[in-house]
Amino acid sequence: MESKYLAALSARLKEYQSVLIYGAGGVAKNMLIFLNPCLDRKHTHIVVSQKEENERELAGYPVRQIDELIEIRNQAFVIVATMPEQAAVLKRNLDKLGFRNYMTAEELSEQLYREIWQEEIHENKIVFSNFIGAGFGGNEKYLALDLLERSQALDLVWIVKKEGMRFPAGIRQVRYGTYEHYRELGTARIWIDNQHKNFFTRKREGQCYIQTWHGGGPLKKIEFDGKNVSGSSLALCEMDSKLVDIMVSPSRFNSEVYRRAFHYEGEIMECGYPRNDIFWKDSGIRKEIEQLFGAEPGEMIALYAPTFRNFARREKDVLDLEGARNALEKRFGKKCRIFVRFHPRVAETEKDYPGIGGCADVTAYEDIQELMVAADVLITDYSSVMWDFSLSGKPVFLFHPDVDLYEEDRGYYLPFRKMPYVESFDNEDLCRKIESFNERGYRERVKAFVEEYGSFDKGTATKAVGDRIMSFLKQES
Repeated sequence: MESKYLAALSARLKEYQSVLIYGAGGVAKNMLIFLNPCLDRKHTHIVVSQKEENERELAGYPVRQIDELIEIRNQAFVIVATMPEQAAVLKRNLDKLGFRNYMTAEELSEQLYREIWQEEIHENKIVFSNFIGAGFGGNEKYLALDLLERSQALDLVWIVKKEGMRFPAGIRQVRYGTYEHYRELGTARIWIDNQHKNFFTRKREGQCYIQTWHGGGPLKKIEFDGKNVSGSSLALCEMDSKLVDIMVSPSRFNSEVYRRAFHYEGEIMECGYPRNDIFWKDSGIRKEIEQLFGAEPGEMIALYAPTFRNFARREKDVLDLEGARNALEKRFGKKCRIFVRFHPRVAETEKDYPGIGGCADVTAYEDIQELMVAADVLITDYSSVMWDFSLSGKPVFLFHPDVDLYEEDRGYYLPFRKMPYVESFDNEDLCRKIESFNERGYRERVKAFVEEYGSFDKGTATKAVGDRIMSFLKQES
């Protein structure tokens, strides 16, 4: 569908010598994606109030200080691309500097949906998003597969950041942040997501938003519970919580966290996570993973899945993959292959782990749940995958050489000493603890831990949420 609003906005921007995107955070990034069809790159600038407080570039555009462009203020159109509270401050600065031609992201969004909402809601349309445009994975994957089996009449849409991803027949792909993305959201009956929606999202009466948050267990502190969380991130969290109708919870602990950390007051569906149902099924995925990544039948698979850090990794904090593999082979008495899966936020820039014999980079494999089912052992640092892997009862080894830095940056709900996992603080310590690992004692501790924090997972979450979705569609249609 061609947007008359976008065409009119494009024509308006072309009346000016330059377009200034005022802001260099998440709202500005999303603004650049949305406005891409309207912008002339040579005459578009990213501007901020204080350049030294920001990165030097954003999405390939150099970042400049607003007062450096004061001489073109009469020939420039400014789009204030920040959350509303900060936008009010920036508007005052624009007035002070003599810029008169500007609009805010909030105003742009309101005008956008004024057009989109002229179209009626499509009764059987469901829009999925996994990690802000990632591939076919997460809770969303298992709900989509369930819905495909239930009905061929559903219009299932998946938001993606890049083209060429593989999806089952019956699921349409739409690029994240584009006009088409917001039109799909604006005309869908149901949204299903595992991350906060961005600022350009607006919801109208008759729509249902199901949030299946991506983390589980008493692990990293999040949102209003967390440390060093920016004001704009918290504002986005608050905005999102007001849109959500149902949150899906994997544990009693998480239900309590959602209330407090998200300031969420709506319904919580305490049924477990659909993605974790796989631990109760004989899916045959192990054989498929072995064939895909060249592991031999009977060979031990260790999955190494580190999370991202907001600080630089020290050279001494890099995991010795070969040493870990040798220790695993010694302890378990079989040949071992290590699968390395980087976090999506660092996958394109991580350079610490060059390929060595007996290891495979599985980062491009979209569904970490299937990798966990195939793995015999998990090595991680601070990732919430440790909670999901606990449901299998299989060994989890934690590699924590920078635990003090991470605790200072993020914070955890529990000290690691109160968790059942095997914690190590350097490569030598990890190898020693792998070699002396007591599997029976570990399984008993993990079982007690999962029970103590009230896991709801029992292999039935997909059906429970799917039933709820179908009930809603029948009720509303």
